[in-house]
Amino acid sequence: MFEKRRRWTILFGTALGLSCAFMMSTTYAGAQTPPPVQAGKCRSGIPSYSTIQAAVNAAATGALVYVCPGIYPEQITISKNLSLQGIPNGTAAASVIVPPTGGLIQNATDPSPASANPSIAAQIFVQGPATVNLSNVLIDGGNNQLSGCTSPTLVGVYYQNASGTLSSLNVRNEVLDPADAGCASGLGMYFEANTATSITVNISTLVNFQKNGMTANGYGNGSPGPVVYFWSNEIVGRGRMAGIAQNGVQIGFGATGKMTKNVLADFVSSTSAAATGVLVYSSNGFNVNSNQIGNAQVGVAVVSDPIFGSADSNNVNVSTITSAIDGVSLCSNTNIVKSNQINSTTEAGVKVDTSCTEGSVGGSSGSGNSVTNNTINGGCAGVLAGTGTGNVFSPNSIINVFQSLVSGSTCTPPPGMPSVTTAGRPLPFR
Repeated sequence: MFEKRRRWTILFGTALGLSCAFMMSTTYAGAQTPPPVQAGKCRSGIPSYSTIQAAVNAAATGALVYVCPGIYPEQITISKNLSLQGIPNGTAAASVIVPPTGGLIQNATDPSPASANPSIAAQIFVQGPATVNLSNVLIDGGNNQLSGCTSPTLVGVYYQNASGTLSSLNVRNEVLDPADAGCASGLGMYFEANTATSITVNISTLVNFQKNGMTANGYGNGSPGPVVYFWSNEIVGRGRMAGIAQNGVQIGFGATGKMTKNVLADFVSSTSAAATGVLVYSSNGFNVNSNQIGNAQVGVAVVSDPIFGSADSNNVNVSTITSAIDGVSLCSNTNIVKSNQINSTTEAGVKVDTSCTEGSVGGSSGSGNSVTNNTINGGCAGVLAGTGTGNVFSPNSIINVFQSLVSGSTCTPPPGMPSVTTAGRPLPFR
């Protein structure tokens, strides 16, 4: 009898201890997790606000802000750590952010001294040093009521010296009215920093923007820019546009990182500048890996700048590139172009351009590049080698071209064939 009572005492004491430990653990964990809030009303038991901005303002640092299905005509500013997540509810699945009734107004200022137009009108503005995660939201810039090159720069999502993960977003209609005014405005997403902030964008779609789909810029003053990782996104340009040279993705002025498994299409300019699928401008060590780029005047352009510096030691690997003029254009040094399928219709599969200068590091472009193990189909030249030194151009599989390897900067087709169209220099957003 004593032994049975003793066993019950031990079991009860153990259970009580575990229960207390669980309660303590639950209380501790709860204290570490700020309670969520919601914009709209689709979740029971949590505070509800009529606008996203009101919910953001009310949320504790680190909280989750649910965005219920509905149309939200507002501009949103976030300057603290939190997550903003669209929540489907039955058949009403879209959480849509649109411009207010009176249109978009300036709500941010570009801090870079190199900015051509510091005034920015962003639909979502994330001001660092916050870390903000966005997911499952549609951002539509239609009816923004901005026009002309002196109006604030139109941006769907703008991160300034901030970090975060952006997942399953749809950004569209970031276009001035009129759209083809020749203004370098209308960015789907813009990530800007003068420090190595961390940005990930995945499984998102950007369509019908005016200048660039995704833009990652440093300040252009020698400080490190954002470190970005773009994967499994779809970015579609507007095709031939009067007065605009679009870029699907721009990595510029000290930004770095990697993009992989993205699909980019329809970047064609009617100006003297070239539209690009991917533009790496005055940035070193960026990786373009396993992407599909189609119907771009230049698939991937890597360009040094005499003021803002070099665009050296970048990699373009294992991608499929179909271009109207040049598949890959290297106006810089020590880059690697390897194991790509490059389909070019006019000038070259890979063009090595010696006309760029390397800024403060001195020297000119077009040297020390490695172009190997690519399959190049079409174009006047398989590789247009320029006049640089120390380049490697073999082995490659080159078919359906007039000349596999051309020394110098131009390719002349045989008599009776149309002349070759040469791409202009790409124009970055700044």
